[in-house]
Amino acid sequence: MKWSTVTYSLLFSGLGLFSYFLIVNYTDFSPQAAELLYSWGACLFTLVAFNLMGYFTLWMSGWVNRQYVINASWKRKIGMLYVAVIFLFLALNYGLFVTAKILADVEPVFNFSRSGWNLLIVVWLTEMVVIGLLLSNRTMQANWLLQQEAAKLQMENARAKYVALQNQLNPHFLFNSLNTLIAEIKYNPDNAMLFTRNLSSVYRYVLQCQGRNLVSLKEELDFMNSYLFLHKVRLGDCIDCDCRIPSGYMDRQIPPLTLQLLAENVIKHNTISSGKPMTIHIEVDNEYLIVSNPVSPKKKKDISSGIGLKNLANRCRLMTDRDMLVQKEKFVFTVKIPIIQ
Repeated sequence: MKWSTVTYSLLFSGLGLFSYFLIVNYTDFSPQAAELLYSWGACLFTLVAFNLMGYFTLWMSGWVNRQYVINASWKRKIGMLYVAVIFLFLALNYGLFVTAKILADVEPVFNFSRSGWNLLIVVWLTEMVVIGLLLSNRTMQANWLLQQEAAKLQMENARAKYVALQNQLNPHFLFNSLNTLIAEIKYNPDNAMLFTRNLSSVYRYVLQCQGRNLVSLKEELDFMNSYLFLHKVRLGDCIDCDCRIPSGYMDRQIPPLTLQLLAENVIKHNTISSGKPMTIHIEVDNEYLIVSNPVSPKKKKDISSGIGLKNLANRCRLMTDRDMLVQKEKFVFTVKIPIIQ
């Protein structure tokens, strides 16, 4: 059940009224003090105080839930925060009691009789039960939403893998590769053998990735070299990759077939020829894999749905808990992929 702001306000106001009437009735006041304490101003002050404290508790609960999702080692700190909130409510009630005694000019101000302490504890425990039920409800809501989000991302991840496999094995790609291979067999037999090996490596890697959520950068770069070699032969050696990744990053991981999708986008949307060669730049910066290329748009633009990049972004979010970044500038197109150890 999702509670509205009005519902929360009514709940906190109810707690405030409950505390207010107990406080003003726990002892005998002079007629002047009673008139002051039974005023609308005193009642409104109590309601505002409890609403502020209640909404602060809700805000803190949401913040704690987000921190717990990011870092489960916060367990002890979360417990300490909730203990702090419990004592804040106790301090609020004590402060209201003290304020009532000051306004009523009752001495001693900071010491209560046994009945006063008993009443303070009863009010506090009642509030803790209500607040505990409220926070439990919000925690269940947060867990339910997280489960729904995880299920949605898992479905999108599975769909993204299927789309990636389709893109690799689609008839158009295979048709172009086979035509290129036939031409190489006729005019350059030695290169035809190398072309066949790389074509085999591409398809083998695609099949191997189907049961994996993450692969190392080294595996992706080896695949990228084989994939680009096929296009180099087909396009006339006018596409290249400038990879500047330190050896210490080769064991870092990213979703499989990431570089294939980005390279395919470059080839699909840019004019590439011997007169306009294309270089794809790959580097690492601040735990992101940076893939960029100069923009050389085709005169006849292909219609793009953008599904490939959207699926890749969803896979990155699912696997790394971070967002993929896309920067579209006039002369450079850049995609930043989060990497993990």
